[in-house]
Amino acid sequence: MPQFHTHIVVDWSARSRPSPEKPTRDAIWWAVARVDGGSVPEPETFYARTRHGALQGLVRLLQGELDAGRRALVGFDFPFGYPEGVAGRLTGEASALALWDWLAARTNDGPDNENNRYEIAAEINAAYPGLGPCWGRPAGWSFPTIPVKKSARSGRESHPPERRVADQLAVGAKTVWQLAYAGSVGSQILLGLPALKRLIEDSSIAGQIAIWPLQTGLRTPKEPAVVIAEVYPSLLRREIHARARKGEISDCAQARVNALAFARLDAGGGLAPLFGGTASLTASQRRLIETEEAWILGLGHEEALERALASP
Repeated sequence: MPQFHTHIVVDWSARSRPSPEKPTRDAIWWAVARVDGGSVPEPETFYARTRHGALQGLVRLLQGELDAGRRALVGFDFPFGYPEGVAGRLTGEASALALWDWLAARTNDGPDNENNRYEIAAEINAAYPGLGPCWGRPAGWSFPTIPVKKSARSGRESHPPERRVADQLAVGAKTVWQLAYAGSVGSQILLGLPALKRLIEDSSIAGQIAIWPLQTGLRTPKEPAVVIAEVYPSLLRREIHARARKGEISDCAQARVNALAFARLDAGGGLAPLFGGTASLTASQRRLIETEEAWILGLGHEEALERALASP
């Protein structure tokens, strides 16, 4: 039996204005793949112009799945935690979820995507000596404590680690500290984690969601109706390139191919091992992942996901 009936992969965005009406790249997309018996039809894809609109759409989607008695796995494409020590430094508690609360209490993210993410990044930088660790901004923006370039940071010996355990193993993964420029994920984290907190606390679905592995541990979640996990779509970069449709927007293709891969692997009974991380993790790394850093679902299991895509 599959672990989940519905697999959703969300490609997030930190845009400061609404995305265009006409679907475009660098916006929010998600794909929905449903397990139908032993097969998985092609996923449906959706586009949202704002983060508020995306959350509303995702809440409606999850409400529908819950009402239909369908269990859902939802993957978001940004890190769920920071490297070791960051949560403790900022909140006094070595807990990624405490850091979610810290960010949510400080973040303003309006219905039109206007937000204060650089003020939050500046507050993070102020907690450490020197300049940084957050970096990357338009040169004309007035945030002098956030360097434009990585090389302009100072006091690195007193800064937190550059990468999480997962980021060290995921080929091509950017660090959590890069806020801007190609492939960056830092701004998505600053706005994404407070958004996830709003999602899981929505009154219509609250109490039916667990965050893997921060609330479940590195094991297969058996109980909650909805499980939210971190994903890194570029784990399947070759398959995305090979399966992209003519004229398809890259963010849409990423969400679609990943949702299909997870759903097909699940339909074939092979999803459960992904929730255990990888065999190479030490006991101390596992504790760190379960409390502070989180983990990328599918990391170390890329071949299994690729094989699943080849199945009908």
